[in-house]
Amino acid sequence: MSKKRISFICLIASFALVFIVSISFFSFVAINNTKKKTYKGVVNKEYKDYGLNLVISKTWQETDFWGQQFDFTIKDKTKYDLDSWSMTIEFNGDNFELVKIDSCWNVLPISVNNTISLTPKKDITLASVKPKEANSFGFILHVKNAVNEEDFDNFTFKLSGISHRTSTSYPAFWVVLFLMFAWITYLVAYIVFWLRERNFEKFKEHTYNIMSQAMNTFGSLIDVKDPYTKDHSARVSYYSVKIARKLGQDDEFCRNMAYIALMHDCGKLLIDDSILRKPARLTDPEYDIMKTHTINGGKALENFTSIEGIKDGAMYHHERYDGSGYPKGLKGEEIPLCARIISVSDALDAMASDRCYRPHLLKDVIIKELEENKGTQFDPKIVDAVVDMINNNEIDITDTEIRKDAD
Repeated sequence: MSKKRISFICLIASFALVFIVSISFFSFVAINNTKKKTYKGVVNKEYKDYGLNLVISKTWQETDFWGQQFDFTIKDKTKYDLDSWSMTIEFNGDNFELVKIDSCWNVLPISVNNTISLTPKKDITLASVKPKEANSFGFILHVKNAVNEEDFDNFTFKLSGISHRTSTSYPAFWVVLFLMFAWITYLVAYIVFWLRERNFEKFKEHTYNIMSQAMNTFGSLIDVKDPYTKDHSARVSYYSVKIARKLGQDDEFCRNMAYIALMHDCGKLLIDDSILRKPARLTDPEYDIMKTHTINGGKALENFTSIEGIKDGAMYHHERYDGSGYPKGLKGEEIPLCARIISVSDALDAMASDRCYRPHLLKDVIIKELEENKGTQFDPKIVDAVVDMINNNEIDITDTEIRKDAD
């Protein structure tokens, strides 16, 4: 078994281990945070988890009863919050007889005989008992006999709620975090190794050449960039890649086709704006100047050798299949394939786009124009492929926005 295969098996096995451990841990935390817990005790006694302190802050006598203000404080000695809590307080003293609850704060109490059941109001912080905070509540009771501190030993409470413990409070969390970090480190190392096995250095050098030469080219054109040319070129690039794939060309050719088509009209950026943007029909001398954009583009890209054919796309995309095109009058398959593809893509986008002198043509009219110029202006095989794609909705000629994902 090869080292590469062993490394891959180890990668998958380690991922499975980390995944199982992580799922198990977080499932344990989730389940534990939904379990209801109950704590019992006597008022004003010390406990390791929760306690309930009581102070009677006011006492007054009425005609038939005593009024007393009971102020309670929940003591949370744990490190965790207690959510969805409720409490029952039982007043078990022989002298205690509850008449009614007169008023309350922070809780909603219900009395049954000498027992008061209560829950916190939902719009206050007390709704969750938090450690090291003053979780206070109280109420005013009307009782037959006044309560004093000696009676507190007979008052018991039962506190129920869900103890909310964060993941980071468990030591196991840091073990899981370490395992994740170790696996990610191993994954990165594996990817680096795999890329180097795929001749990464050669790929990187080739990419640097493309980027360097592309930046030099765009840098020389940026000051005269034309918004229409940019959008049009992007759409032609999109169509050209689609056509190349339809013709069965390989991935490398299709990738290059995207760049070649994108730069096919770069020579127009050297044409005077008065000609380039003229809304009316060009005069013969102006048309002769316009035709020089193919030669200008070829010259601008002649040193761009990292993408095979990029000069041909700019130079020959106005050649016609019957030999009547320009600049050299090439005929048939004398015209480079990339230029023949761009020729059809260029015309397709021109017909499918709105112009200052006409709206975009309808689908049937576009197909008719392509068919009528098959064998004269366009390569018949390419026209057949494009018509087939239009009819099968493989190309959406109604969408004239830039296709940046031409690849």
